[in-house]
Amino acid sequence: MALATLTRPQLDEALHALGVQAGDGLLVHSAVQFLGKPEGGLALYLDSLQTLIGPHGTLVVPAFSFEFAKTGQYDPATTPSQGMGVFSEFMRQQPGAQRTLHPMQSVAALGAAAEALAACDAPSAFDDSSAFDRMLQADFKLLLLGADIQAASMVHYSEQRAAVPYRYWKDFAGQVKVGVEWQPRSYRMFVRDMDADPQLRLAPIQAALQASANWRSVPLNHGQLALCRLQDFVTATDALLSLDPWALVSNRPEVEH
Repeated sequence: MALATLTRPQLDEALHALGVQAGDGLLVHSAVQFLGKPEGGLALYLDSLQTLIGPHGTLVVPAFSFEFAKTGQYDPATTPSQGMGVFSEFMRQQPGAQRTLHPMQSVAALGAAAEALAACDAPSAFDDSSAFDRMLQADFKLLLLGADIQAASMVHYSEQRAAVPYRYWKDFAGQVKVGVEWQPRSYRMFVRDMDADPQLRLAPIQAALQASANWRSVPLNHGQLALCRLQDFVTATDALLSLDPWALVSNRPEVEH
């Protein structure tokens, strides 16, 4: 299959059709390889999004990295993100980008709320007063650029609150660079139980959002864009997990009778 070209008018039109608008806060997950070869490179996405949301909007991308668990060191300015896609890493490196201090589940932000989000420093990236919690309270939207719903990190917010049985708390300690100083810091993650090896499937969340008319999507070249409010995403996920804590796991254990 030939790689299509993605132009600025194509992207602008698709984002406008989704409902992206001035003042939006957007948590962006991406797999842009499905959207075509962008004219002008990755800056096409950033320029289009920043123009649409304007000076009062905010862009946020996941900038997760798990090297801290191996090395015990994390520098928000230089530690690359891992497995988050090329656009997330591109945005993390932009002048003025602000990154949170959580050494494994950080986000990078540009725009009006970037500094406030980067100042959020909770033991877990999904605790109350975390950047993810702040985005939820500020009515941010989830934007999927080529990625499908499997990429949505906000699911961990609901998993943590539901205390799902396939995860457990694990503490991590090491050195984090805060400004120009290295400081000893401790953080935690609600990690997967590798013995159970849960395989997440987030399609039920999308189905619930579609059923309540809270999910928008538009095709673009060989992929698609999708948008929903984080509050709607969390409401749908909470409802599923309250009925069944294994609702998002495809290889759930057999129930004993």
